[in-house]
Amino acid sequence: MGSSAPTSPDRGSGGGERATVVVDLDGTLVAGDAFGALLRHLLSRHRLRLLVAVVAAPLWGPGLLLAPTRSAAERGLVWLAGLGLDDEAFAAEVRRVAAVHAGGRRVAGAGVARVREHLRRGDRVVLATGCAEPLALAVRDALGLREVEVVATRLVRHRWRPPPPVVHARGPGKVTALRAAGVELPVDHAYSDSARDLPLLRGARVPHVVDPTRRDLRRLRRGLGRDVDVLRWAGTRSAGARGGEVGARRA
Repeated sequence: MGSSAPTSPDRGSGGGERATVVVDLDGTLVAGDAFGALLRHLLSRHRLRLLVAVVAAPLWGPGLLLAPTRSAAERGLVWLAGLGLDDEAFAAEVRRVAAVHAGGRRVAGAGVARVREHLRRGDRVVLATGCAEPLALAVRDALGLREVEVVATRLVRHRWRPPPPVVHARGPGKVTALRAAGVELPVDHAYSDSARDLPLLRGARVPHVVDPTRRDLRRLRRGLGRDVDVLRWAGTRSAGARGGEVGARRA
């Protein structure tokens, strides 16, 4: 059984200490892939870029599917999508995509409400995502959650030159990025939809699994126990920021 608003509030660490809460972005608070949406937007605005991307798809397409080549394929797409854009123009496109991505039926109202409840309690809330940092910040702002810290993949781009390799804040890299930002495990609460975040969820006193696929849920229950808290927030998309008390009930 899953729930959209667990009761029995629990600060996780016990006592009155300030709790630390880590929340994933894509698939948890907002549906879809934010950075993928940005790349598609940038490529579609320029016919030549789009043509090159289509012609090169047999190279970068399989590259995105394989862990050893994923980073190189992503760097190539980032370079192509932003080719010739100065920092101001790139930032404007990021804000434009963020406003769309964080709007309408994509947003889980119960998820945003849960984050606001944590903030109201005085908890330290960190948005941890593999999304590029400028876009993650813009989506956070578009959601009206400026008080939330962001730990994301560092984006280094140049107007003409290809970007250098980066360490992505996903999977084990997300835990590494959190530690670099001063967020040590265990945290009190962690929210994610994906089995890729098992390293983070295992490092939470109370892990919360949000709208997982059946395959991910099987993996997550194997790693976290069958009684792990499963939240169903997808049905609250576009419902606004209502409900969502902080809780530790497992379902």
